[in-house]
Amino acid sequence: MALGAGTFSSLGGAVSDLFQGDALRAKAQGNRIEAQQYTLASQLATQNEQYTEQSTAIKQMQEDRTIYKTLGSQQADVASAGFAASGSALDLLADSAAQGALTKSVIAQQGLIEEASYKEQAQSYTLMSSAANLAAQADENAAKGSTITGILKGVASVASLF
Repeated sequence: MALGAGTFSSLGGAVSDLFQGDALRAKAQGNRIEAQQYTLASQLATQNEQYTEQSTAIKQMQEDRTIYKTLGSQQADVASAGFAASGSALDLLADSAAQGALTKSVIAQQGLIEEASYKEQAQSYTLMSSAANLAAQADENAAKGSTITGILKGVASVASLF
C-alpha cells in the first residue's frame, strides 16, 4: 500500500491517543492530590470533634464549680443571718440547683451537637477522598487504554505503508 489518507488518519489518532493518555495521567495525579486534601480535612474535623468533647467536659466542670460556689454561698448567707435551712431558704437553694442543672444540660447538648457536626464533616471529607481516589484510578485506567489504542493506531499507520 502507499502513503494515503488512512495512514495519516491512523497516525493522527495514535498521536491524539498518546497525548490523551498523558493528560489523563496528569488528571489522575490532580485527583490524588485532591484526595490527600480531603483526607487531611477529615483528620482535622475528627480532631475538632475530640477538642469539642474535651471543651464541653471542661465547661461542665466549670459549671459544677459555679453551682457549688453559688449553693455554698447561699447556705452561708442563710446560716449567717441566723435562719434555719427551711422554707424560703430551701426554695432558693432548690431553684439555684435547678438552674445550675439546666445550664449544665444546655452545655452538654450544645457540645453533642457540635461534636456531631464535626463527625459528619469528617465522614463527608472521607467520602470525598474516596471518590477522588476512585476518579484517579479511573483516569489511570483510561490513560492505559488510551496509550494502548495509540500504539495500535501507530502500528496500523505503519502497516498501511506495506
